[in-house]
Amino acid sequence: MRFLSRFAVASALCFAAPALYAQGALSLQGFGYPGGEISTRALGTGGSLADFDANSPINPAALLVGSRATVYLQYDPEFRWVTGTGLNTSTVTARFPLFLISGKMGQARFSLSYASFLDRTWTNTYQDTQVVGTLRVPSTVTAVSSGGISDIRAAMSWTFSSRLTVGAAIHVFPGQNHIVFGRAFPSDSTSFGAFAQTSTFNYSGSAVSFGLIATPIDHINLGVSGRYGFSMHVHEGDSTTVGDANVPNRISFSGAYDGITGTILSARYGIEKWSAMRGLGSAGLSVFDATEFSAGLETGGPRIGAIPIAVRLGYRARQLPFGVGAQQVSETEFTGGVGIPLSSGRAALDLSIAHALRSANVGLSETGWIFSLGIAIKPY
Repeated sequence: MRFLSRFAVASALCFAAPALYAQGALSLQGFGYPGGEISTRALGTGGSLADFDANSPINPAALLVGSRATVYLQYDPEFRWVTGTGLNTSTVTARFPLFLISGKMGQARFSLSYASFLDRTWTNTYQDTQVVGTLRVPSTVTAVSSGGISDIRAAMSWTFSSRLTVGAAIHVFPGQNHIVFGRAFPSDSTSFGAFAQTSTFNYSGSAVSFGLIATPIDHINLGVSGRYGFSMHVHEGDSTTVGDANVPNRISFSGAYDGITGTILSARYGIEKWSAMRGLGSAGLSVFDATEFSAGLETGGPRIGAIPIAVRLGYRARQLPFGVGAQQVSETEFTGGVGIPLSSGRAALDLSIAHALRSANVGLSETGWIFSLGIAIKPY
């Protein structure tokens, strides 16, 4: 029984390739899905505005963009379909990936944010048969994971001139995964009891980040941001250390052109060293470094009465950090969205949608629709 329990937990934690069938999604392998820590507005442009967006906890220098104190909250439900030989599943995941407050004092701005770093929330149920002596007994196997790893950031930016702002931040990465793996037999199988194994894994880590936004010439804006990770740990329960590793380092470069009245054209390229997390799992953990490219635009759209509407379109191509066996998962997103100012500029409503296509060279594909709603309140 002890061996079976440990095997079930290991499978649910995705430390081996067959975990795809336990998790039922290409995007939820390993320690979870990286949403990218981008706001609804940035998602509408494929993530290309992330280094310039005050509500995306990516570039601390981007805090210069907001001129008021801001409270921001985001909700991102995702609908997923996975198809392949012998596998056809659909799931829904409701996420609240971002909460942020910010304010200013003179030339400095400050922000405190809570973002989803890796999300591992999924449920999968399938039918199986156990052989007990001379009997073949049908059963239902259920695997459930809830939780993930979060990124809590305290950031500050400082404006030196109209052409240069720099920023810095400190991060902590708390997290928890609650895993349940069980088997139930039909009610008429009175001679067999149900089995369930429950485990809780806790994560901790820290990092620092930096960033700058520069305007070397009129209408050309450049953004650079990076993160340097320190140690990261995972514990089973409150004490037993399961693994030690580091928070992944990250760097990104962005450009934006605003020479067309009411329009911003932007592009972003980033690299994230996810392999630094390898020590949190076993040697069988499939983890890869990942790159990301995105491009998009934000422009003035139609008016609803006296209210101007911002329209956004974007494209994002990236690699996901946790693969299936030796195969890395790639993701392509086509995005769009709108921004609506409310209450004479004291609030804003952003709506975005992303159509994600995910694939790996294992005969499986995944389609996701991510709907994002962001609300910003600016009390003064």
